[in-house]
Amino acid sequence: MTVPSWLVKVLILALLAGAGRIIAPLTVQRVIDSGLATHTVGPAITVGAAAVLVAGVSSMLLNRGLQERAETTVAGLRRAGLRRVHEMAASRADRTPAADLVSRLTSDLDQMTTFLQGGGIQLVTSTAQLLIAGVIMSVYSWQLALPVLLIAGLLLAGMYLMQRLIGRRFARARQDLSGLQRVVAESVAGAAVIRSTGTQDRMRAKLDTAVDRARDSLIRTLPPLHGNASSGEIAIATMTVTVLLGGVWWALAGDGAPRLTSGQVVAMVFLVTFFVRPLQFLVQSLGEAQNALAGWRRAKQLVETPSAEVTDGVALPPGPVAVRVEQASARYGDGPPVLHQVTVTIEAGEHVAIVGRTGSGKSTFAKLLTRRLDPSSGTILLSGVPLDRLAPTAGRVVILPQDPFLFEGTVSGNVHRGDLSRTGDEVLRVFDDLGLRDWLHALPDGPDTEVGLRGERLSAGERQLVGLARTALADPDLVIFDEATSGIDPATDVAVQAALATLTRGRTTIAIAHRMITAENADRVLVFDAGRIVQSGPHHVLAGQEGPYRKLVEAWNRS
Repeated sequence: MTVPSWLVKVLILALLAGAGRIIAPLTVQRVIDSGLATHTVGPAITVGAAAVLVAGVSSMLLNRGLQERAETTVAGLRRAGLRRVHEMAASRADRTPAADLVSRLTSDLDQMTTFLQGGGIQLVTSTAQLLIAGVIMSVYSWQLALPVLLIAGLLLAGMYLMQRLIGRRFARARQDLSGLQRVVAESVAGAAVIRSTGTQDRMRAKLDTAVDRARDSLIRTLPPLHGNASSGEIAIATMTVTVLLGGVWWALAGDGAPRLTSGQVVAMVFLVTFFVRPLQFLVQSLGEAQNALAGWRRAKQLVETPSAEVTDGVALPPGPVAVRVEQASARYGDGPPVLHQVTVTIEAGEHVAIVGRTGSGKSTFAKLLTRRLDPSSGTILLSGVPLDRLAPTAGRVVILPQDPFLFEGTVSGNVHRGDLSRTGDEVLRVFDDLGLRDWLHALPDGPDTEVGLRGERLSAGERQLVGLARTALADPDLVIFDEATSGIDPATDVAVQAALATLTRGRTTIAIAHRMITAENADRVLVFDAGRIVQSGPHHVLAGQEGPYRKLVEAWNRS
């Protein structure tokens, strides 16, 4: 296995930085053992100064290189994680809270960055210094080094066992902090609704529960951290005393010549100091390291989420899309089936309206066609290609929900966001085709009007108009509408219905209908009831027959 060149550089710089720091006690030992002879002081000072310089330069280069590498790695994780959010199965994305995904790509990785910029880099140099000091101590006096190394080994073994417990607790804490972020985001975004409905007490109780859960999770990390720190202090103090007292005794014991010179005893004291300092840092930084690792693991889990994109899939044939659903059933998670063996064919270029009572399966059927939900059984084909074998269909299959998502920016920017090569004239032409030119220019700044975060500066109906224009500019071959014009006032609706007739010409359209006019204008109406298609046919035919559709028409007329 080839070792990366950057890792080799890091190891060399770390060893130079650690060795440079440890040269100082060796020069002191040389000067003391020579009786402070003049001919040894000058060279010792020169060697010591050179060592300090090498250590400083190496540390600077190491810090710079590791910081750049760390930031590059974190940036790569963020990019890969964001791509995976867009590539993961829509059914999986729908089950994952957005705040949790945001937390994995922001605060979790920020924790890792903070640690790497501070303790992470020092961890590398401390480890190198620890190893070098241990080797040199063993060379000076293996008898004195042995108890120090044994105690250090026991401490490191205990730290390894302790860090597994701390790691699990920090992983739980990161999850609970993500849950807190989700509740906070919900309470802030829904502040107006909370005030208007008088549910402040209930939301505050929910917030208090989330805050307490996150606090308790963080508190549970403290006992093992404190226990680890205490045992580390005891072990480090024992090592220091062993060398200080044991070194003097060992040097002077016996009737013969001293086993160690005065310079060697002083050097051993310095060396044990250089040994225990990084060891002490390792003990103290364990909590920060585990917190950073917990965040890194959560981000890595997101990156490793299976992609739903088909890399070797079959492209849709050009032209309007035909839809064939065969014995398709669907359920949410482990719940009961909500669609039961649905079979239907929608011809290329056909305009179909889907109607039914709330909970009849209309939206679930639309989710199957857009892969926001995978069927539990049966098959779905678009233009003869199985849905799970399709290559990415960006721009070919478009869904327009009741409340389209708008990005922060201008109206024009939201309309041509899917294709930045489109010009402003093309955007204006789309609004002309939809009969919305007058509405567009009535906005404060026309097409350059800022829509605000998620389109908050526009009304629900205005957001629908922008979404409709965006869909028209995409020029799709299959359009699924979730009653995309339901929020438009009657005067505008007349122009929009005429524009929709132009927009849908030559395209396959499926509209979840909440209004009679949508069903009346469709080529065919599919009536859903209890997860099944119970009627199919043109509006004028179904309205004259006894059945669920006629009851819906009568209810619409009464309302």
